[in-house]
Amino acid sequence: MWTLAQHLARQPDIEPVCFLETDRPRSGTVAWPAEVEGVKLEISVSRFRAIRHAVGECVDTESKRIKRFSPHLLWQIPFLAMTRPFRSRDPIDSHPDPRLIDQSIDAWISFGVNSSSSRVVATATAEHTPSFVCIQSNAGLEDGLATDSEYRNECGEPSSARRYALTRSDHVVCQSQWQIDRLRQMFHREGLLARNPIVRKDWQPPFATPAPKPFQEQFDVLWIGRYDDFHKRPLLMLEAAKKLAHVSVKMIVNPFDPDIERLIRHEAPKNVELIDRVPFAQMPMVFAAARLFVSTGSLEHEGFPNVLLQSAASHTPIVALSDHDNFLSRSGVGVDCNDSAELLAQRIDEQLKSNAINWAKVDDYLDQHHSADLIANNFANWIRCSIANEPIVPASTSETP
Repeated sequence: MWTLAQHLARQPDIEPVCFLETDRPRSGTVAWPAEVEGVKLEISVSRFRAIRHAVGECVDTESKRIKRFSPHLLWQIPFLAMTRPFRSRDPIDSHPDPRLIDQSIDAWISFGVNSSSSRVVATATAEHTPSFVCIQSNAGLEDGLATDSEYRNECGEPSSARRYALTRSDHVVCQSQWQIDRLRQMFHREGLLARNPIVRKDWQPPFATPAPKPFQEQFDVLWIGRYDDFHKRPLLMLEAAKKLAHVSVKMIVNPFDPDIERLIRHEAPKNVELIDRVPFAQMPMVFAAARLFVSTGSLEHEGFPNVLLQSAASHTPIVALSDHDNFLSRSGVGVDCNDSAELLAQRIDEQLKSNAINWAKVDDYLDQHHSADLIANNFANWIRCSIANEPIVPASTSETP
């Protein structure tokens, strides 16, 4: 999202505005900026957001049952109940968002097939302005959204709001050819293809800042994700690491499921180091220190993982369980495991011993299909056409590598 906004800001006739929500009125002691690199920021402060999210992870609000107990619930639930009369009501899904009304926006772009996008689309419809919804996960095109069934996904998002965002937006932007085909087959809509953008030079030395301490020496395998068992799936990386005791593995794992986190911390072998967080600005140095990047992301839940682009731009080979958008085979940056977890350790061992990647070919592929400037130019033209009520040519159904 941010890369696209930055590059749209360079268009002479486009002034991007990012609407963001945070739970803090300031960044430390510094006020949030009103503009960054030509992108205006409209920041809504929801002071109780983090607490409500934490409670939502533990409590099923519909059935009023505890899914997972946390001692913090003993003060969080009473605190939210006590402050409820003083809090603003939540925007209603699939209805115009009061925070977005009358903002003098000519076209709306929302990211993800989710409740937030449903409110953006409803706002655009009410104000007779065009809307774009950008798919960020293959789960945004799941079977249930093509029916009238009512349910909630793993993140608690209601299907009705997600379906509204997907079917009522003026345009749907896809990350991959698979999403284009799926959108046409299941939802009878033509999508626009905008592969995830990257600026290659940002991932090549010299770097502006030093590497964080755990990454100042070269190591074998880098893994990035969160503690879950359905999306990033760190347990699969852990099982492979147990079979490769001679291979050093560093896993940057963000919080998500406390049970999975406890399990991984308990079972991690000696060759695995768990790191909680690395600032994004330091990630180029992290990739540069790794001999190999491993992805265990699920095809069902991933869209197109940006970490694949970052690894390729860093000239760090990749082993992935699945070949998202045929990226590995098209670019030549690594190998996949044909969706077989049993092959993961073998592929890692083989790739660490190989040195056959043509990095000039990889660079050419990134420039041709993932250039931030190229993608922003295409998006800018779509925006202009939509504002002028002119037709936008949909993506081609076939592409050559």
